[in-house]
Amino acid sequence: MRALQRAALEPRAARTLAVEVSERARARGDWPVVSTAERALGVAAMNLNDIDAALDHLRAAVMAGRRGRCRSREGEARMSLASALVLSGRPTQAAREIEAALHDLEGVAAARAGVQRAAILQELGRDDAALEQLRSSLPVLRRAGDVEWAVRALSNRSLIHTGRRSFGAAETDLRDALQLCVQHDLELPAAYAEQNLGCVKAKRGDVPAALRSFADAEERYHRFGLVEASLLVDRAEVLLSVRLLEEAREAAEAAVRAYERQRRDVHVPEAHLLLSTVALLQGDTVTADASAAAAIHGFRRVGRDKSLSLAQYARIQASVAADARRVSCAQAARAADRLAEAGWQVPALEARILAGRMALEQGHRRTAQRHLALASRARHAGPADVRARAWLAEALLRRANGRRAAALSALRAGLRIVEDHQATLGATELRAHVSVHRGELARSGLRLALESGSARRVLWWAERGRTSAPWFRPARPPDDPQLARDLADLRSTMAEIDEARDEGRPDDSLLQRQVRLERRIRDRCRTLGSTGAGHGRSTELADMLAPLREAVLVSYLEVGGDLQVVTVTDGRCRLHRLGPSAPIRQWLAHAGFALRRLTRPHPGTPDGGPAAVAVLRRAAGVLDDHLLRPLRAAVDDRPLVVVPTGTLRSVPWSILPTCHGRPVTVAPSVRTWFQAVSRSQPSTDDAVVVVAGPGLPGAAAEASEVARLYRGSRLLMGAAATAGDVSSAMDGAAMLHLAAHGTVRSDNPLFSSVTLADGPFTVYELERLEQAPHHVVLAACDTARPQVVAGEELLGFGTALLAGGTATLVAPLVPVADAATVTLMCAYHEALRRGRSPAAALATAQRSLDPDAPAVIATGAAFVCVGAG
Repeated sequence: MRALQRAALEPRAARTLAVEVSERARARGDWPVVSTAERALGVAAMNLNDIDAALDHLRAAVMAGRRGRCRSREGEARMSLASALVLSGRPTQAAREIEAALHDLEGVAAARAGVQRAAILQELGRDDAALEQLRSSLPVLRRAGDVEWAVRALSNRSLIHTGRRSFGAAETDLRDALQLCVQHDLELPAAYAEQNLGCVKAKRGDVPAALRSFADAEERYHRFGLVEASLLVDRAEVLLSVRLLEEAREAAEAAVRAYERQRRDVHVPEAHLLLSTVALLQGDTVTADASAAAAIHGFRRVGRDKSLSLAQYARIQASVAADARRVSCAQAARAADRLAEAGWQVPALEARILAGRMALEQGHRRTAQRHLALASRARHAGPADVRARAWLAEALLRRANGRRAAALSALRAGLRIVEDHQATLGATELRAHVSVHRGELARSGLRLALESGSARRVLWWAERGRTSAPWFRPARPPDDPQLARDLADLRSTMAEIDEARDEGRPDDSLLQRQVRLERRIRDRCRTLGSTGAGHGRSTELADMLAPLREAVLVSYLEVGGDLQVVTVTDGRCRLHRLGPSAPIRQWLAHAGFALRRLTRPHPGTPDGGPAAVAVLRRAAGVLDDHLLRPLRAAVDDRPLVVVPTGTLRSVPWSILPTCHGRPVTVAPSVRTWFQAVSRSQPSTDDAVVVVAGPGLPGAAAEASEVARLYRGSRLLMGAAATAGDVSSAMDGAAMLHLAAHGTVRSDNPLFSSVTLADGPFTVYELERLEQAPHHVVLAACDTARPQVVAGEELLGFGTALLAGGTATLVAPLVPVADAATVTLMCAYHEALRRGRSPAAALATAQRSLDPDAPAVIATGAAFVCVGAG
């Protein structure tokens, strides 16, 4: 019996003990003991992922119990055999074994077998019978004080409730289970219950809470040295739901490996199917197709017909992505029918929309209407992403019927659903990635608006597809001592990495520590729920445009490879078609190369070389010809508020002839600009904070000069410029001027940083401020360049400042020369002191630079004014 008790947590030790007991018992003909020992060997083998050996030992346990005429031992052996059969992908045989076990068992043992029978019935899709079984077994277990099996019953019943969307009942069961685990020190069952609770939260759409539960479950599993493959699957699915594709793929691939290593044949195809979905969204059609094919083979082998329909549809999706001509509308429709019959309502909805779109493209209007009408039925109930997709189907249906205005109304309804869902996600990163649904709806609306020719309508729909990151005040990370320690540890680790590289020492272990810390910080901050501090959607477009006054709005958009722009002058909206965007991208790349060459000249080529100057001038002229000269009548000589799109976010506007000496403000969206100009101006008594980071020869001189211009300013340099001191000083400040090294992280934009005395100051730490400074000047490389995720979403240092309360940001798009920056920044602050607006002050400072010093001119051109201006 001791070997059986140890089989789950110490399978190798249990196996050694059970072999010895079995041999002695066989020698004396004690078959009931042999049955228990063989059962222990079978359970140990299951936990060592040797399913074939487990089946052999458990069948031997059944035979020994029968030979010893001990019905209870035979029945208990059959219970364990049923578990092994489920793991081997034979649920029908498992059902026969558990029925036989119930015939042999009584009392508490029969109740335990009932719980196991319910789990097998769930595996077979017979939820009603499973629920009825649990209703009869659970009271017996409670009365007997069999806590571990009661917890198992509650956890299993919660899964049935979750599948039926009875989330309240599911959560009640899991809370009861967790309470029993805490009361009786059941750590491993608590981990499973916590994992299931995360699944319930995920189904409810509460992503932060789901991630919290998964993190708690992972920590509990870790204490036992376990890698729970099902947790990897659950986590991957949640990450997929908010389009964090790289991490979702990593988790899905790990789940495939774990299930294969554990020989869990019944679960391997599930992980393959998940990997296929992630790969498809990443555009990796080869992996998507191969993984879907593996899932089809696996589901057929274990007889899981319901899941087979999902895998078949996944392969259809991969084929469509690779070459749409390989799939017919009829195939998509049949897939939708199979999915609906199997109870997969969300994939069936997707397949219906696919069939409807294909029918429209092929001119089969009636067929398209039938499929889209079926898909649109889900628009009033279910998760946010389902309702949003159903509204998209309704819009396509209305458009096919010639009801353009009604189609736009349907798209607006879908947008409201997605934006309401975004507001529930506290972490900026989650909000940004989940917006992929909003982008598709907005693009559909934009195409319809362009057909109408209405510039105002086009601008409205273009705005719906812009970044939403600055719309919401980010949920402030908690004042958590562990989070603070992790952030401090990350700073010191980065400093150690720099030291190791300078001294030529290996940094592998330090890099591994960096990765672990970044993951911990990232995951901790993702578990934040909404603080309710979002910005409302209700502001009308006319109200947002009112503060323009004499300025002109220039809002660019790209549709189908063509660049278009809406200008607003004195309240009048105009739509301009500028032509293909490909040449603009080409010349913008030339301009970026020339700027980098001039601001960071190669040894032996003073000022970057005449070739770079020529390229920059030529690129500036061509970009001006494409982007602004066609708008001469609309822009005249007025200040500009530019809302760029795509690659235009990296345009150095001041080098364009039309912008020379002109105040130019850049904004991620009209709405972001409106929020920025609406922020109240701090009083002159509020703090001005000036910071100089390490490693820049001109930073200290620049900071000293800037601080001298503002009476009572606070200057932080050298060892005083630590993350803690800078955070405290800048929180709520009227102005922050920071001269430091800047680093942009494309792999995780929220770890973009500026370097302070004790290491990197990241976006995560920026989001911990109560109030970001009103006016920020970042004389730090690349800090105005955002990272684009999920279509039009922007993440990075500048975006976080705007979301946190900053009205105006002045920063560079490319790396800049340290010495030249000092001259520009002093001129900028001098102009501000003379009463110029930030955009006008930057234009004045740029115009004042020595025209015969290309490196200085290029450094000036790298800076842009973002926000209110």
